[in-house]
Amino acid sequence: MRAKILTFIVLVSFWAVSFIVPSCGKKDETIPTVDTTKSSQQQTIQQNTQQQQQETKTKDSLSIADKKKEEDKKKEEEKKKEEEKKKEEEKKKEEEKKKEEMTKMETSNVDFAAIWPKKCAKCHGKDGSGKVEGVPNLTLGETKSKSNNQLKQIIENGKKGKTDDDEDMPSFKGKLTEVEIQAAVKYVKGL
Repeated sequence: MRAKILTFIVLVSFWAVSFIVPSCGKKDETIPTVDTTKSSQQQTIQQNTQQQQQETKTKDSLSIADKKKEEDKKKEEEKKKEEEKKKEEEKKKEEEKKKEEMTKMETSNVDFAAIWPKKCAKCHGKDGSGKVEGVPNLTLGETKSKSNNQLKQIIENGKKGKTDDDEDMPSFKGKLTEVEIQAAVKYVKGL
């Protein structure tokens, strides 16, 4: 019986050694079974994620480029508006200057000396020294020191009188043309 037990031990030992010895110190060379459906799904998901990331980067870079283009376009439009505004202002200034020059030319053509007796001499006298009491003497420094614009305003709008009968200087706006009013200012300054 001893022989049978010995044989049995030898066989079990041999069998155990044949399993243990080849795997001892070596990595398992067995090919792991991979679930290919999971692997391909993961690869597809990974590819989709990478593609989405790439598209996002592309969109971001396009978005930045588009924003820059829009900003540049807005700046260009603002610049054009400013240039147009400057041109309009220059045009207005030129028109005003031409108008002033025309008024000066026309004023020089208007002989206010012919208008004075009809519109002004009744109160201011022939020479502007004042015919009616309380009417200012236009030949004195007080009147001469006024600016052309101040005199124009007085002629256009009239002035509260200091006469005994409290008669006011009437407004000549609408009664005299712009050119005649400018000529009146010039005439009064020359008295």
